[in-house]
Amino acid sequence: MASVFAKSELIATACSRTPHALDWGTESLVAFGAGSIVALYDPTDAQGPGIHTTLQGHTKRVNSVRFVRSISGTSTDTIVSASADCTARVWQRTSQSWECKSVLSGHQNPVISTASIELEDRRIIVVTASTDGTLRVFEINGDSTCVQTIDVGSRNAIDVAITVLPDCGAVVLATGNTDNCVHLYTRTQAAGEKFTKTLKLAGHEDWVTALAFLRYTDSDTGRDNSTIAHWQAGDVVLASASEDKYVRLWRISQATVPQTVDAGLNSDKLAAQAMLDAFASTGDASAAVQLSTRAHVMVVATHSGERSYAVSLDSVLIGHDGWIHSVTWTCLDGLPSLVSASADSSVIVWAPDADAGVWSSVARLGEAGGAVQGFLGSAVSPTGTRVLAHGYQGSLHMWRAADGLWLPQSSVSGHYASVQDVCWDPRGNYLLSVSVDQTARLFAPVAKGWREIARPQVHGYDMRCAAFVAPYVYVSGADEKVLRVFTATQQFVASWQALTHSEVPESELSRLAVGASLPVLGLSNKAVDEEQVRALREADANELNDNYSMRQTHTDVVANAAMSAATSGDPPLEEQLLRHTLWPETDKLYGHPYEIFAVAAAHSGDWIATACKASLDKYAAIRVYSAHTWQPPNVRDPAGGEQSVAAAPLMAHSLTITRMRFSPSDDKYLLSVSRDRSWAIFEKTTTADVFDEPTGPYRLAHHQMKAHARIIWDAAWSPDSRFFATASRDKAIKLWPTPQAGSPYSGKPVVLTFPEAVTAVDFLPVLVHGHKYVLAAALENGQVFVLTAKVDDGKLPPSAWNTFEVPRKDSHVAMVHRLAWRPQLQNDVNDASVEWMLASASDDQSVRILSVAL
Repeated sequence: MASVFAKSELIATACSRTPHALDWGTESLVAFGAGSIVALYDPTDAQGPGIHTTLQGHTKRVNSVRFVRSISGTSTDTIVSASADCTARVWQRTSQSWECKSVLSGHQNPVISTASIELEDRRIIVVTASTDGTLRVFEINGDSTCVQTIDVGSRNAIDVAITVLPDCGAVVLATGNTDNCVHLYTRTQAAGEKFTKTLKLAGHEDWVTALAFLRYTDSDTGRDNSTIAHWQAGDVVLASASEDKYVRLWRISQATVPQTVDAGLNSDKLAAQAMLDAFASTGDASAAVQLSTRAHVMVVATHSGERSYAVSLDSVLIGHDGWIHSVTWTCLDGLPSLVSASADSSVIVWAPDADAGVWSSVARLGEAGGAVQGFLGSAVSPTGTRVLAHGYQGSLHMWRAADGLWLPQSSVSGHYASVQDVCWDPRGNYLLSVSVDQTARLFAPVAKGWREIARPQVHGYDMRCAAFVAPYVYVSGADEKVLRVFTATQQFVASWQALTHSEVPESELSRLAVGASLPVLGLSNKAVDEEQVRALREADANELNDNYSMRQTHTDVVANAAMSAATSGDPPLEEQLLRHTLWPETDKLYGHPYEIFAVAAAHSGDWIATACKASLDKYAAIRVYSAHTWQPPNVRDPAGGEQSVAAAPLMAHSLTITRMRFSPSDDKYLLSVSRDRSWAIFEKTTTADVFDEPTGPYRLAHHQMKAHARIIWDAAWSPDSRFFATASRDKAIKLWPTPQAGSPYSGKPVVLTFPEAVTAVDFLPVLVHGHKYVLAAALENGQVFVLTAKVDDGKLPPSAWNTFEVPRKDSHVAMVHRLAWRPQLQNDVNDASVEWMLASASDDQSVRILSVAL
């Protein structure tokens, strides 16, 4: 099967909800787990393409992503990812692509963490930790070999780290376990050697969640710093973080064992008191004081015999108020520094304080209340000038060091759960997506790529469908009985103009509210008009004492915070997206008895068709609403009364209606498909304020029973409305001629078969070069196809279709729920150089946009 030329324009997804899913390789390469894929992107380009590559292979959530590092700590062109599918995969960059070189299997439960190191002979040691209570050690030298399985019992290892001791070359493995301890294992570098447990470090009071090794190199800066002046070249420092909210630094050194505290002082409290006593006994506060608890002796086997090392607690870092999920070493101003991320919604940058003689926080990153449920992990660029953290809901937050400050930077974003629907605004300026993560997001082109520019709806229910009624108005449905109508704000339009350098007529802008916000204890986004903003600014200018009540409303949020996003030339930050890009909810549509499942908008902007979940035919109804009044259309009273009544719903199906589509251009027909394996077409009646037809503007024209053998998931009209396509779980697309008014339907479908269930379909809204139909189809396994056929007036629908598959690296890895071609300007239709944009939404939690050359 031939391949169509398709280029990825947007891959929008969120980081996996696991602590070790994010890592920073080279300065311009970040890798993170996103559902069952590994996503790669360049964080240094704020307006670049964002995620540019996805590594596909895992079948379940990716829990851990780590670059393989050399002995010196620099990243290599190899990535190890671990997944809930009980495997780890080794990816290597070859030329301009990434390939899976090894699949590391053997675990019985999900793999939650990995550690790896490339030795001088280019062999790679990989250690995987799983919830099955084992560690597996692999050696990769072309092929992968499991050389050891370490049983840790019921006290699972949550994180693992690996390094090489500088002076003897022994390999050290550290594990952080649920027994609140750090365990150390050692071995030589010889091929096939096995790790031997050498030490257990107690001290933490809760699970040890993160580990990181530092190979210390002596420097003048370090020798002049009283906090680390006792560190020697060749020392290895292990940072361990815990759910007890503390970070502990353990120093491994071949130097003389420091003076020990009484052997009976095994308690952490007594050890801490010993540290305080050491402080008190020093008259000169600036003197270098080495504080330690009992020094442990670790005997390491080397090629030349056994060597003894002292392992002592060097420091305890106190500052977080919640569980600490990650620790990462970096270098700031020539000094070793540490970055930790916590559930307390903060990322702390720690550095040795020369004046105080202790480790102190030099920067606390994050925003109060900004990251819901805190940060799950962080990574640092090789230069130490950028920090990237991911939150519980998959959001990425980045800061850049500049002139002593850490400035927030925009980053990539996306949904963190299944994406159910995507739709373009009628002009094709931006794309709206809705997801089970209960958010609606808008994506638009910026300087060199596509980015999320607004989050108009943050809902309390899983969202299922959406449709644009006009360029600045959309209707959405969720797992609730009502549909909600949202309208854009002046703030959004101004921000969109600044990002895309577009022009909007003042007449369109003046009709919109200034902004929107969710009031305290409110349930719906409220509009903020210019009078409210003006009143608040006057109150501030006059320093009125009675404006406290005004500050408790949504008005203050918009007037003082949200407008800052409108003047920026960069995509909004995650905090701005979450709080300051809402659209006001302007209306609700009532009438359905169960959760909304499908919605469609007429191309004219006059009508909205809606449907809900149904298990009986009386609930499988299509309700039509006017997009001008947001009410059902009025019809004459069938009983003969003088007053008009609301139109009756359109009835045909017996189970949930999965999709509805208005025919192009004139909205003459309304097509619906259902779980009952049938399709129905409703034809337009007349245009009037009060309709004679009991069902209002549409009436049933034809109902095709048993159109497919399985559920019909989707449907689409050809651009000339002469035929339409239905897509089904029976692995087929059927092309049906449009029924003719006044005559019995006798159309025979053209059947196009596929290897898997067809779940989404859409026609390009124009005839390419005036004579070619283009149909996009997507399958349950994530494959995407583009089909073309020439117009044949003698045979409708066309039977000769050319099928092209989008390369798998540019398609999805799970069920595709929706496909949507971007509307194109009419004068571009016959331009051979035009690339058509195809958007897709999938269960793999990603939104993709492909540019397709036809």
